[in-house]
Amino acid sequence: GLSGLITPSLDEMVYVAEQMKVRGMKVPLMIGGATTSKRHTAVKLAPKYDHGVIHVLDASRSCTVVSSVLSSDKENYLEDIRDEYGEMREEYYATLIDKKWKTLEQAQAAGPKIDWAKVPPKPKFLGNLCIKNHPITEIIEYIDWTP
Repeated sequence: GLSGLITPSLDEMVYVAEQMKVRGMKVPLMIGGATTSKRHTAVKLAPKYDHGVIHVLDASRSCTVVSSVLSSDKENYLEDIRDEYGEMREEYYATLIDKKWKTLEQAQAAGPKIDWAKVPPKPKFLGNLCIKNHPITEIIEYIDWTP
């Protein structure tokens, strides 16, 4: 699998998928990470490799994907993903046909109007704040324990 943390990783993923095809590899390719999306996987990666390209939303879901890829139902699983990604590609390309692009002048005219003379308000506190003697039972309710 591949994980993309920064945007240049996305181009590298395309290259890796192409190289996997060139080298005759036949193992599914799992894609994940902060910069990735299902749409990017469907549009840019899946067409480059024929043996399964699967976007995994986050690491906690990777075990389910691996189980599906290792199961006796692997081909049906990969076919379902191919179909889903094919539909996503069609939807994406359809949005490009009707897109009306602005000229540079129009884009600049519609851009944000920033008043550089305006000074933002100063925060009440700058720096690190250490909260001492706060009961952990009260803090626990603010922790997101979901995967």
